[in-house]
Amino acid sequence: MSENSKNCENPEKLNYFQKVWRFRRYLIIEPYFFFYVMASVFNAIAIVSFPLDKACRVNLLYAKQVCAATLDKSYYNVNCDAFDFKNTTDFTATIEERNFTTLSIGFNYTVCKAEKGAQKLAANISGKRAPIAAIFPLIILLFAGGWADRYNKRKACMIVPLIGESLMFLCLLVSAIFFDTITMEFGAYTEAIVPAIFGGLTLSLMAIDSYMSISTPAEDRIFRFGIFGMFSTAIIFIGQPISGLLFQYLGYVISFAMGLGFNIVALIYVIFVIKELKPLSKPQEAIASISATVSQQKPTDNIRNEFTNVDNVQFTNVDNVPKAKNIQNEVNPHNIEKSSKSKVFWLKDFFDPTLVLDYIRFPCIKRPNNGRLILILLIFSYICIVGPVSGETDFWNRFTFLQLNWNGNDYSIYSTFSSALALVGTFIGTTIFSKLCKFSDALLGIISAITTALSRVLFAFAKDSITFYAGGVADMFVSLRAIAIKTIGSSIVQEGELSKMFSIFGICQPIVQIIFTPIYSYIYESTVNTFPGTFFLFSEIFAITNILVFIFCYIVVKSKKQSDDNATTTTTVTANNGDCEITSL
Repeated sequence: MSENSKNCENPEKLNYFQKVWRFRRYLIIEPYFFFYVMASVFNAIAIVSFPLDKACRVNLLYAKQVCAATLDKSYYNVNCDAFDFKNTTDFTATIEERNFTTLSIGFNYTVCKAEKGAQKLAANISGKRAPIAAIFPLIILLFAGGWADRYNKRKACMIVPLIGESLMFLCLLVSAIFFDTITMEFGAYTEAIVPAIFGGLTLSLMAIDSYMSISTPAEDRIFRFGIFGMFSTAIIFIGQPISGLLFQYLGYVISFAMGLGFNIVALIYVIFVIKELKPLSKPQEAIASISATVSQQKPTDNIRNEFTNVDNVQFTNVDNVPKAKNIQNEVNPHNIEKSSKSKVFWLKDFFDPTLVLDYIRFPCIKRPNNGRLILILLIFSYICIVGPVSGETDFWNRFTFLQLNWNGNDYSIYSTFSSALALVGTFIGTTIFSKLCKFSDALLGIISAITTALSRVLFAFAKDSITFYAGGVADMFVSLRAIAIKTIGSSIVQEGELSKMFSIFGICQPIVQIIFTPIYSYIYESTVNTFPGTFFLFSEIFAITNILVFIFCYIVVKSKKQSDDNATTTTTVTANNGDCEITSL
């Protein structure tokens, strides 16, 4: 009798908490992502303040106390409302202003002048570097997804962004050590462009999504993506308030050195702890020899639905079962033919034009159960999510300042409130709705899209803070839409195509920024004097589109499930017995 059968004959031996404890073996990605993201989160204030401080002291030559006051005007009791610099063209410090102290006459005016000059200089650099920084991840993702699938190299897609992030902090560290010598432009350009050359966070998330999909059975992916989503929100929510204190007590040099150290730790973790996983869905002959039950199911689903036991599949730090190991260690024919060549000509393999052609063909591949149509609709639905998010970004605070008479502190409090609600909403959706209530992925997407549509109406017509906060409460499930799209998509495509699919999602982000940002700017500029909440109603169109897409997915998946139930009188062991699944909670 097989070990899997023995486990299923004793379903009562694992209680809820034992399953949660054993599920930890899937949580391989989180430590890496913690150090990778925390390096930037802990340095958030330092990174924002650095170019302004540099521009003030090095480029514009103001005194140290003057530049310090530009970063914290409330501490120095400086108010710039009384000063007008519309006709000022030269913001460089005069000889007298280069030696100003807090006791100097005209200190407040000089601080405001220095702030305006530093802001203009930094904004000019930001505008120039943004297109350059956006193009590199777009180019890399065109090749990275197909390359990762073809050669099974997802770890490399995690390592490369870490190298870029480490080089960025190294450049900032050098600029901080030689603060009075190196101008602002060096740090400002390297901060954005160097990580972008190595793919940045977009490439890292593509690799993470693909890795999690492969290492997690299909029925548990919504829960797995939810855990990662909550983890990502939590570390940013916790880390951002601390970043101000860290910068205040550590300064630039130690802060950037700490960021470099965090990335080195993450790099060591990826190299030595995370193991490369291989798809289990091919070849079909080997799959059929493992289980007679498996052969009755669809080739794209059978292995994940049957062999999800942590003790049976060789994931990181998990015991092996010989047959499962044999399948996992099978080498793709591409790898056999090009293994020696790729070691020498890996750049040629990476930038293979056929990989781009694969992207063009990928959504058009015919798939069972309307899979091709669903995948195209999911890509379109993802655009309908990230597009409005990109377009709304610049106008949230402007709308609240204008319509609700908020200030910076008011908006900061709301941002913290909405982040906490998003964390709670993701937890409720992925644990209570998905795992306990057994809601399907498409149904979670419907719930998220409906609540998002409701929130946009409340935001648009908000005349007071209570209504606006009510919109924030309605928007607490906002993260579930993207999670549902990823999990539904991962169940449609072959496991060897996961990186390609997530790369397409990643490519959508810089493209929609180019399209949606000018549209939202035009809408807000045209309606700011009449109805400033119009841009929220424009987002409503895309929220409704998401609802329709998820309803269609729900109908298709439900009809497929009913036809499968009618076609067979027996169900898989793992589908009927939750205690036979390590990840079923």
